[in-house]
Amino acid sequence: MGQLLIINADIDKSETTAALINAYKSGATTSQIMIKELVIADMKFNSNRQFSLHATENEPDLQHAISLLKWATHIAIFCPVYKDSINTKIKGFFDRVFMPDQVFISNERSTVNNFGGRSARIISILDEPAWTDWQANKHPTYLAIKKNMLEKRQISPVHTSTIGHLYSLENEYSKKWLQKLQSFGLKLI
Repeated sequence: MGQLLIINADIDKSETTAALINAYKSGATTSQIMIKELVIADMKFNSNRQFSLHATENEPDLQHAISLLKWATHIAIFCPVYKDSINTKIKGFFDRVFMPDQVFISNERSTVNNFGGRSARIISILDEPAWTDWQANKHPTYLAIKKNMLEKRQISPVHTSTIGHLYSLENEYSKKWLQKLQSFGLKLI
């Protein structure tokens, strides 16, 4: 049985993001997948690690997040992109949970990656049409999260979806994406 971790990276916890998450979750529930959720906006942590040269204890919310990431076999990240970038708290979250001392167990002969063997999907939710974002910025969530965080930690494959601005949940464009996300959740891709 698969274990799905849904990360809600919407700092505003909007209705649109909740609807997209629910569509993905409903597909996964049909497959009898174990599901846990993490809401970054509800977490309390310093997004800038202090004293990076010295080992410091993580805040309880980050410790919990790391345990959920280690538990999951598939990670779905719902990440809004505003003004051509991701929110600093989101970037800080990924910087903190994927610090080398949490991701790797090393000894003199080898390095063991604690996050290998997992897959992920990043759902970028834009405040503008998706094509405009791709042309201008080459997908900031893909560079910041997919390439620099997940793939460097051996999480593979990492699928991506970019959803242009959803003006309403009632139009055909929104309904199409809700159906797609339910299908992705069903297959855990």
